Amino acid sequence: MASPVRAAVQDIKRLRTISSVLTRHGFSAVARRAGLGRFVGDGGLRQESEGFEGDEAVEALIGPDRSEAAVRFRRVLEDLGPTFVKLGQVLSTRPDLVPKEFLDELRKLQDAVSPMPMETIRAQVESSLGLTLEEAYASFEEKPLAAASIGQVHRATLKDGTQVVVKVQRLGIDEQIRADLDLLYYLARFLEATVEEIELYSPTAIVQEFERAILAELDFRQEAKNVQEFGKNFADVAGVSVPFVYDELTRAEVMTMEFVQAGKLADIEGGSELAETVLHNLLDAMVKMVLYDGFFHGDPHPGNIMVRDDGSLIFIDFGLVGRLSSRQQDDLIGLILNVLTGDVDAIARALLEMGDPVGRVNLREFRSDVERVRDKYISATVGDFDVSQFIQEVMDAAQYHRIRLNPNYAVLVKTAATIEGIMRRLKPDMDVMAIGLPYARDLALKKYSAKKLAQSALSAAVGVSSFVTKVPQQLDQVLMDLEGGNLTVTVRNESLDQLGEVLNTLGTRLFLGVIASGLAVVAAMLLRPFDREIFGVSVLLIIGILAALSATTLFWWSLGWHVAASRKGKKLRLGPLMRLMRRD
Repeated sequence: MASPVRAAVQDIKRLRTISSVLTRHGFSAVARRAGLGRFVGDGGLRQESEGFEGDEAVEALIGPDRSEAAVRFRRVLEDLGPTFVKLGQVLSTRPDLVPKEFLDELRKLQDAVSPMPMETIRAQVESSLGLTLEEAYASFEEKPLAAASIGQVHRATLKDGTQVVVKVQRLGIDEQIRADLDLLYYLARFLEATVEEIELYSPTAIVQEFERAILAELDFRQEAKNVQEFGKNFADVAGVSVPFVYDELTRAEVMTMEFVQAGKLADIEGGSELAETVLHNLLDAMVKMVLYDGFFHGDPHPGNIMVRDDGSLIFIDFGLVGRLSSRQQDDLIGLILNVLTGDVDAIARALLEMGDPVGRVNLREFRSDVERVRDKYISATVGDFDVSQFIQEVMDAAQYHRIRLNPNYAVLVKTAATIEGIMRRLKPDMDVMAIGLPYARDLALKKYSAKKLAQSALSAAVGVSSFVTKVPQQLDQVLMDLEGGNLTVTVRNESLDQLGEVLNTLGTRLFLGVIASGLAVVAAMLLRPFDREIFGVSVLLIIGILAALSATTLFWWSLGWHVAASRKGKKLRLGPLMRLMRRD
């Protein structure tokens, strides 16, 4: 039992740290709403958010100035360490969930930390590879090339003289991240159980997505597979490549890759001939990744793209990747073509098909919002057309109408915004439409090719054939059930459901009232021999009158509270509370 007790103590200490950091940065109301009130000192803000919904709740929690709150939130994540920094980086890929002010700040998160000492690096490499450092490498530089929250990178030389880089995982980071994940699940479930307006954002689903992403990043073998898959996809593309991975010197905590002698993308002068070549290679690579391979780099910032003298690109750091199915690729191509043609109805339908509506969507209002965004940007000059801003506003419209997009689309949006920023720096006077039209023609041919249309027609024919074949059998079953008296019709009505709850509550209270009355009568009969009089009035009579008045007052108060709560839609949801302490 020592280990669970020790873990529980550590969790309590971590919760106290989280509440302390939240309070220090002005988020004590958030800490209280998340169930951390017991850890928040009296010096914290007394602001509460009970009774608020929607935007009022947001303003009560973070204040009216979201930009200032976003800065404070970024600092909170930085103070809480590697797990929360990574969480912020994942959230920065979700414009469908996170307001723009917070996205801008979260994209500034840097996970640079103090480097590990060489003794720790040696111990980690040797325990992971099962070889001494001297047996695995001819030389190993002590000074790291880079240090981050998950690990750090060192330059080394193989026995045959090949120059490599070795990525080494930070010692103990796995246990720390898994412990923090447990706390994040607890906080997410507590919020879902107590804050009704947060259901749209699905904190538990966000933590689940984050868990998949960060645990995959903790296993360098998965990153090695991503590098190799990308290299296979671009094996025949002259302008794009990835470093070679040495499987025999790669484990979950250590990865050895080819050292690439190339320059930095950030050092290329915008508007130069080399920048033009890099721009087209980059755009070709992104179109192939996203719309042909369905497997793309999730974080292609300038630090993760190297450039050779001839303008060819080398992608590195495949800890975050995105995937799209063939159906998702077709939906995305259709959306791009609809945006270029300005078809509002088609854009709205495409977004609905790509997303997962939470509740009923008012199609007329949603179409109106999409049309407003389209008209705003269609009037812009080609040079001023901001693709990332356009996508952000479309995402905001989808979020407003409670349409949840697939996480892979969210990663893609972040990737597209990053690539657009790089392209505009490489070519400041870039004409987005002129560059994009040739690709749009190719995409149209891909989507509406004879082979694709034939496949769609065949799929539709098979579906219709299956439907026609099954309908008679299903109708026979319905008629047989009707004839045999086995057909039942269930009618659901929210008002009737609520009426049932009200009647059940009132019935329970009435039953308890009858029991209480019976007990009161019996008690009066038993106490009758001991009755006394005050000014000629029975003491038991006085007590009975007071009890009756109290019961009547409590009854009408509870009934009024129940009606008021029913009107406000407030309810105690037992399901999330029961799941609170259970992690699936």
